[in-house]
Amino acid sequence: MSMDEPAWWPSGIALSSIDEVRSEGILRTSFGKTTAWDFESYLQPNQWNTSPELGVQWGDWDFEVQTVEIHSVTQHGLVVTLNDAYHASILPFGVGDDVSRLSRYEPWNSALLEQSVLLPIAGWTVDGSDRILIYPHYELKPFDGQTSTVMDVTRQLGAMHTALVKFSTPNTERRWNDRLKAIEDELKSNTMWRAPHANATVGLPRLHLSFNSLTDMDGVLNFVPMPRSLAEHLLCENDRLPSLATLMILEHQWARRDGLNEQQRQELLEVWGKSVPAEWSSRTALSTVRGGAWVWRYHATLLEFAQATAFADDSVKNDCRNWLRDVSRLQAHLGTLRMWKSGQWVGITGLAVAFFSYRMDTFAPEQSLVLALLSLGAVVASNAVYRFKDPKAY
Repeated sequence: MSMDEPAWWPSGIALSSIDEVRSEGILRTSFGKTTAWDFESYLQPNQWNTSPELGVQWGDWDFEVQTVEIHSVTQHGLVVTLNDAYHASILPFGVGDDVSRLSRYEPWNSALLEQSVLLPIAGWTVDGSDRILIYPHYELKPFDGQTSTVMDVTRQLGAMHTALVKFSTPNTERRWNDRLKAIEDELKSNTMWRAPHANATVGLPRLHLSFNSLTDMDGVLNFVPMPRSLAEHLLCENDRLPSLATLMILEHQWARRDGLNEQQRQELLEVWGKSVPAEWSSRTALSTVRGGAWVWRYHATLLEFAQATAFADDSVKNDCRNWLRDVSRLQAHLGTLRMWKSGQWVGITGLAVAFFSYRMDTFAPEQSLVLALLSLGAVVASNAVYRFKDPKAY
């Protein structure tokens, strides 16, 4: 990214100039295209006091704006301060309405009312994408990297997702695997992972959370939900993902900042597991053979790789490439496990042969019994090895 380009401009994938995007209202990139709009007039007070002609203006937007000051600029867009009393996120590109739906859809809003999350009180949404999100004034609290902070926030994450459990949708492993393929294909990552997720792994309304988007409210850290990343919006469908997926995104951020050992990853999963329905953290749900925590770590790395590619962040891209190199070794191990798993079906076939050969007097009773015992042993042994060799979730 050049010094003249704002932080929200995807210089790594953009196929047109900022001026062309503003005039056409379309952002064209090597990842695909999405809508865009010219927000410059909203850097002055007058525009805020005029009702927009397009879309839906919702919430408590009944105050007169007298001052507008740019507070920060990020890959997601701009944050401005209104009247020293409100913060407003201005999103230059259409990336969906994941944030506003948390406020606008009353059942979700009610479910999150007592949770540690700061939701927007007003906004402007056009064609299914948020353009402006207004919050009470807040200050982001820098993430200190302390384990105690991470565990407190993890409990809050678990509580939020537990509050949304009534809105969960069944396992959609095909769509989850499709999103992995979409990112792999675009990034040419030379990796591939498809997971047969456990039935207990369910989809939830999306909460895009980050350790870089926390605020202190009355001594309690609260998440300020972020919009969907531009790279995810361009490459992936609007999927509901399990709680574990969000946890692994946060773990990935923590690991990139400080590096993690096995004990820290184990503690993170255990704290989360005590904060969510038990079946979400069961042995089956966390089994690496079924995907478990590791496939969502892989997903988190792919998402960051895609976003870093979009914004030409070579340092992050290299870190992601290094992490992905280890995936091949893990996949080779899982392939060996599948071979052991096939031994279970050999044993079951042997049991069937023993039974029918006994009934049809093909074998002597003693021979059928020996075959049955050997087959049963094969089933037990292969299943034991399969379970014992399943890589730890941490």
